[in-house]
Amino acid sequence: MSHIINYRLNQLSWAIAALLLLPLLFTKGMFFDGLTYATIASHLNDGVGTFWSPSYTPYIHPEFYEHPPFSFALHSIFYRLFGDQFWVDRIYPYIMYGLSVLMMRRIWVLFIPAGHRAWIPQLLWTLTPTVIWVHQNNLLEAPLSAAVLCVVWLLFEGTIKKNYFWSSLAGVLLFLGLGIKGPVALFPLMTLPILAVLFPEHRKASLISMLVMVLSFSFIFSYFYVYQPGFSAFFEKYLDRQLIPTLLGEREKSGGLWSSLLQVGKQLVLPVVVLIVLRIRSGKAYQLKKESTFFFLLALCGTIPFLFMDRQHHYYFMPAMAYWMLGFAILLEQRPYPWSIQRKKWVKFISLGNMALWFVAISLSVFFSKSPSRDKHMIKAVELIHEKYPDEPVQIKKLSEEWKLSAVAARYGKLELTEKETGLYLVREGQQPPASYEEVLSFKKFPYHLYEKTAQP
Repeated sequence: MSHIINYRLNQLSWAIAALLLLPLLFTKGMFFDGLTYATIASHLNDGVGTFWSPSYTPYIHPEFYEHPPFSFALHSIFYRLFGDQFWVDRIYPYIMYGLSVLMMRRIWVLFIPAGHRAWIPQLLWTLTPTVIWVHQNNLLEAPLSAAVLCVVWLLFEGTIKKNYFWSSLAGVLLFLGLGIKGPVALFPLMTLPILAVLFPEHRKASLISMLVMVLSFSFIFSYFYVYQPGFSAFFEKYLDRQLIPTLLGEREKSGGLWSSLLQVGKQLVLPVVVLIVLRIRSGKAYQLKKESTFFFLLALCGTIPFLFMDRQHHYYFMPAMAYWMLGFAILLEQRPYPWSIQRKKWVKFISLGNMALWFVAISLSVFFSKSPSRDKHMIKAVELIHEKYPDEPVQIKKLSEEWKLSAVAARYGKLELTEKETGLYLVREGQQPPASYEEVLSFKKFPYHLYEKTAQP
């Protein structure tokens, strides 16, 4: 009966994920960073920009060096397969979610004989607020998390089973992770040092595995740097324009140490509360096993560096959340309660709950497909402008303060906003356009008016 319960709970973890993700599948609207990345990927599919020189808009980052291009290129493949549809913006991160879960499950069975309880870390991770938000909004942390989980799993496979072919593949995946969001993908390098300290029986294999991975990574990095001129040119511009200024605190500054610690604490509320409740109900203490310590230390390696940066956002900590949840899940798994409930009614209850969640998820997906999930009036406005004035750039004041509008316009309206003079002028309510423009469009619940140039003043 215990195995049946856990089998149903495995299904429940997927059903809950469906409820959180599917309702937004066919809706427009997401965080503007996600829209920016989707626009760049769409442009790559359309032949605008190149792999090593992706393009956002002709007026905003015509050459985009804010992040490496690997995720944009991978995302563009989905546009090639399914067409330039707005729901592809979510299919891509949703598939990354599935890949991350698969990797978590593979890691789990290497440490815990009870593989049928792999739903515990999956469910904890899925219910972590920043995790689901990242996948809903197409942020780079979605493919980054999948890549670093692949690296960790391959290192475990190569070290524990002493099959170093997997370690060489880990070097390839580490290069891919670096190509998604830069040095933040490097914290899995601490996997083998921590493993060697906590598990002395794997110390020699860890050293060999580390050497194989480093050689593999070095070979592929050197090949691209020497034989791919586009890679070396991109890498140098990425360092000069984004990475080094960010490390020196010369770019955007947001957040702080205490606000970031608060954000991390919010993500860990669920496993901590569950652990406390089960500790009280069971009446027995939970032992901190070496496996839990390992994942907690690896999670700290993915968390601490961001605490000392000038630019901090809650989603920067998302890739580390998988290891926090694996650590807590191993703690929770060591006690049978409540994973071994010996009651048939629970099997029926969970089975009915699974079907109900899938029904609700699919129904909400259909219901919400007719309306944007956010920024509805902005999206309708830019679509109307595109319908009336296709392929015409639009002038706007203080473009640097209109990042969200720029992202929505570029993705859903195919509009190019610029501060340069054009035949169209988008003006915020309360502001006046030049005398040579007359109003041609106003919008419902969108505080802008569109003006068209008619004659010279």
